[in-house]
Amino acid sequence: MNPRDRHLRKEIAIILIVKLIAITALWWAFIRDARVNVDVAETARHIGGHEPNTVTPTRQGALNAQ
Repeated sequence: MNPRDRHLRKEIAIILIVKLIAITALWWAFIRDARVNVDVAETARHIGGHEPNTVTPTRQGALNAQ
């Protein structure tokens, strides 16, 4: 490995470390406290489905008649 290759590896490593620090700082400053509240009923209405809190019990051993 020649000195130019070593210099290039060192430069790439430094750039990657700086980028990682920058991404971490941006996350810490802007995204860390962001929260998304999910309302199941509102999501079901938006999709057009049913609310999942209504469960219809089935009898054990009953065959599905078609």
